[in-house]
Amino acid sequence: MKMAMKDVSREPTPDLRSDPDVPGDIRYDPDLAVHEPAEIPGEPSVPSRRRSPLLLFPLGLLLLAIAVYVLFGLIANEGRTPSDYLDEIRMRRVDAWEPAFQLSRLLAEQDAKGLDPRFVPDLITTFESSRDEDPRLRRYLALSLGEVRDPRAVGALLEALHDTDAQTAIYAAWALGALGDPRAAPGLIPLLDHEDPGLRKIAAYALGALDVPESLPPLRALLHDPVEDVAWNAALSLARRGDRSGLPLLHRMLDRAYLDGVQRADESGRPRALTEEQKEDAIKNALRSLVLLGDTGALDDIRRLRDGDPNLRVRQEAFGSLEALPKAGQR
Repeated sequence: MKMAMKDVSREPTPDLRSDPDVPGDIRYDPDLAVHEPAEIPGEPSVPSRRRSPLLLFPLGLLLLAIAVYVLFGLIANEGRTPSDYLDEIRMRRVDAWEPAFQLSRLLAEQDAKGLDPRFVPDLITTFESSRDEDPRLRRYLALSLGEVRDPRAVGALLEALHDTDAQTAIYAAWALGALGDPRAAPGLIPLLDHEDPGLRKIAAYALGALDVPESLPPLRALLHDPVEDVAWNAALSLARRGDRSGLPLLHRMLDRAYLDGVQRADESGRPRALTEEQKEDAIKNALRSLVLLGDTGALDDIRRLRDGDPNLRVRQEAFGSLEALPKAGQR
């Protein structure tokens, strides 16, 4: 659209020879001086819609490079087996954590029953021999051991609970919970008193999958942990074990006003308010635990979530919870 330009009055270009601000040693060249202002058209010219090939060429090269990278990445990974990734891990001394990461992802999507019979022993041996390697390698190998769900990995993972790298210990605790072997309880229960809240939290989570009666008292004690999500994990794990001790806390986790006041330390240790995704997870996990326990003491709160929560996924979870809870508690 064309727009009329406003008339702008202009001062005549000064003669540099009479300008007191110009140093005297600057030579004035009348052939280079602009004595009159350049003529400005009354209307702006319509910009061209064509794009310079020089501008488009780098963009095209970038898109082509991305396409080639993705294509060859897919080709390189297509048809690879867990044993292929494990062989690559054992051959590489640098960045071996990358194939370990890919291995953990593949095992999460693949049925462990179809694995080569030699794979799990080889994976355990590789994990045990990685103690002095990159911690990232240890973490992803621990995840992989959890994904195969093989009880032969319990011993190696229990040893990893004492790694100096806290994240490796956390990954190992998660893997022990995934295995669900009661032999892991003696290594996990002491972590409920660990000074690191991350280890307390994951130990509480893992113990919820183990049918070990001696873990119930320390889990009940953890309901009063000063770090909220540690206490939440204790309540959720107790619910998985059929223990109703955490019901008051589960009811509280349905209250958005309460969740709005909860803070969680970020990677730098600074307290941060929960994100919407974290609040959603807390509410949904509490709802699922109430269903597991068959608890009808928070039906009014669940109805409020179903009818008015701002998060659609929370409303859907609340609707499903009301459907799943005993009919005797519903109107």
